[in-house]
Amino acid sequence: MKNYENNLKTVGKISMKYSWVAFIFVSLAACTSAPLPLSEYEGLYEYENETTLIFVAGPKREALYASINDARYPLRPSKKDIFLNSGDVEVQFVRDAEGSITGYRENKAKEDANNPVFALLDANQKLPPSIWVAKPVAAPFPYFYVPPNDLQDGLPVQALHGNDLLIPHLTEMTNALYEETYPYTQSVLVFHDGALVYEEYFYEFDQSKQHQLRSATKTLMALLAGIAIDQGLIPTIDDPVLPFFHEYTNLENLDARKTSITIRDLLTMQSGLECNDWDETSVGNESKMIYSDDWARFILDLPMANEPGTVGSYCSGNVAIIGRIIEKATGKPLKEFADEFLFEPLGIHDYQWDFRPDRSNVDNFTQAWLRPRDMMKIGVLIFDGGEWNDQRIVSSAWIEELTNAQSKIGDTPYGYFFWGRYIFPDGKNRIEIPQMSGNGGQKVIVLKEQNAVIVLTGGNYNKSSHTNELLANHILKGLPTVK
Repeated sequence: MKNYENNLKTVGKISMKYSWVAFIFVSLAACTSAPLPLSEYEGLYEYENETTLIFVAGPKREALYASINDARYPLRPSKKDIFLNSGDVEVQFVRDAEGSITGYRENKAKEDANNPVFALLDANQKLPPSIWVAKPVAAPFPYFYVPPNDLQDGLPVQALHGNDLLIPHLTEMTNALYEETYPYTQSVLVFHDGALVYEEYFYEFDQSKQHQLRSATKTLMALLAGIAIDQGLIPTIDDPVLPFFHEYTNLENLDARKTSITIRDLLTMQSGLECNDWDETSVGNESKMIYSDDWARFILDLPMANEPGTVGSYCSGNVAIIGRIIEKATGKPLKEFADEFLFEPLGIHDYQWDFRPDRSNVDNFTQAWLRPRDMMKIGVLIFDGGEWNDQRIVSSAWIEELTNAQSKIGDTPYGYFFWGRYIFPDGKNRIEIPQMSGNGGQKVIVLKEQNAVIVLTGGNYNKSSHTNELLANHILKGLPTVK
């Protein structure tokens, strides 16, 4: 089965938001004949921008992980007290005269004096071993189907009947997840024939816990842009971008191509700017952008690489520009506009979205955090053409444009911050799996032909998620195509 989510050229380059990320796992056994005492590295430490992280020993205590914002990244061992990050930069633990660890540094500069030490704050603050266990403690094994709870949250719920084709396939999938066949899949929800019919959580997640969306946040931004256009606050999608930023005097690399960039070009990842998150050498790569004082200005200062509207190139900076345009056009902070016209109508109250596109947000990257059931509401909104419980949220025309192919990124169709992915589960027949998608396995998959919406969350950051396997081996087998 060809996996269009994880092209080998792009694995580990999508969402390079932390200096820790894109690790390739290497067992400690490959580096030393005796296990290192990983417990001495565990604890709460300082991190960038006055935040913190926790170092934790992984499953079977065979690898050390950095845990940042509930996301865990394996570190590759190198020498005593030294591990390597994604760019092979040394992460070196520092000891005092008595040999006790007091902190760590990243050896980016040649001289230690230029590599600040992040202090150990609390060696006793550790994460429980249960974070590595997929099956909830109280869950029976083998699994038997249990319908979702009706929370009266606006999301219809229905139990599958005993002869429903989904039950054996979802049961088999859940047992496989309990056995960690698809590790770090943290939730799976299935909405079928107008109701939520399956909802299960793994690795200590539950229906009340918010999950980071990573780049699935981009689709939320596209929905808000459509709402602003529907309301006439943004005249058209073909409006040029630069007039929204009159305060940006003396833009760099200004030419006729740059002045012609439109909102549509940003939404379809065809700005023409020299920005490619999948290319570490790109001057507009997000790993460079996030340390700037103004992400929108950083992107708009970039040189041009192509004519706008001609070449798709994955550039997260486009989202920062769209967010700022929405704020300027509506006269409101992005979250306030989102609350009023997207989340409140959908009954989404328990979420986070800190939109500050500057270096102060480098650790969260302006992403949204939603509960998986609320992610499902977004998916149902898209499935139903912009309506939610008979209330029009965004125009059906906008949803159609958002979900249809407007450009191509690599070999994959792309709409408005929305992926037109597909798989060949039997090696022959192509099945469309259009989706919101975020690093680690954050998915909202809209299956019109199967009359279903699938939500998955996961912790497979900067490596292949199990989305396509779960769909091909289990879920799609219980979802025949609607004739």
